[in-house]
Amino acid sequence: MPRSTYIHKDARQAMGFKDRLTLVLCGNAAGHMIKPGVIYRACTPRPLKNKSKDSFPVFWQHNGKAWMTAILFLEWLRQCFIPEVKSYLRAKGLPFKASSLSTTPGPPPGCLRR
Repeated sequence: MPRSTYIHKDARQAMGFKDRLTLVLCGNAAGHMIKPGVIYRACTPRPLKNKSKDSFPVFWQHNGKAWMTAILFLEWLRQCFIPEVKSYLRAKGLPFKASSLSTTPGPPPGCLRR
């Protein structure tokens, strides 16, 4: 995204852009990457109207604000992450074990004893 906007000297303000998306990226220490996820505001943007979402190079999801929600996360987990990890581990001959790292600010309130 641009850091600044150049407008005509007589203009009082520049119109803002409301287009946004969320990227869901996942990989392991060896460098294997899972198909990226994209959360966009529209179910199907106009330029992609007649395209199959299965042919996209990303796992496509939509939300009115382009935010990650618990429902979208579980959908991504079940439809994208688990099948790809199982396939990768089966090809490597490894057992199915996974860990999740989160960027949440800390544990939920009430789970720590004083």
